[in-house]
Amino acid sequence: MPHSSTVSFLSYWRSLQTDPGKAPLREQFDPARLKTLIPQMMMVSTTDHSHRFRLAGGFLRALHGRELKDTSFTVLFQASFIGRVTTALMLSRRQAQPVILTLSAPWQTSHPEISPEEAALFQNETVRFEICLCPMLNAYGKVDRLVGIYQTLSAMPQNPNGVLGRFTLDAVRLCPPEESPQPAHLRLIARDGRLIA
Repeated sequence: MPHSSTVSFLSYWRSLQTDPGKAPLREQFDPARLKTLIPQMMMVSTTDHSHRFRLAGGFLRALHGRELKDTSFTVLFQASFIGRVTTALMLSRRQAQPVILTLSAPWQTSHPEISPEEAALFQNETVRFEICLCPMLNAYGKVDRLVGIYQTLSAMPQNPNGVLGRFTLDAVRLCPPEESPQPAHLRLIARDGRLIA
């Protein structure tokens, strides 16, 4: 089940639809309506095969350790998953339906001052997350952008000096109009003896 932040994002996108079979206009999308989610938001172009980032929030830049604007979204995936992801994005665009990608990625040490011994302590850390992408129409009635959100599903790694490695696609699904995703139940995770959401 999607995370509650993903459900909030989807609900806002659906509220902009005037026709369930048609994506809403991009000019109607107001990120300020979801201001707590802005750092997690992204916008991807559908006008080229690599689906280049047009916008990426601060949370995405922190996860990847670099600016994502004008870089390829699909290149973030392991090569064996790029075909499936590209097909899912094409179906999302053609059917005017959101797509949710459930993913995992290794957390790779990126800081030059981390010793090999310290890096070895964190080498098996993995981040689980989901990306929701929703199609948007331009002024000419064509879907030329996908707006979306990154949402982590696991606790962040203990090593703060790392970045996401190439993505593994664990699941992909379209969200048809008749399906109203419900948020996952809140799970509490213990870390250092403290309960965190």
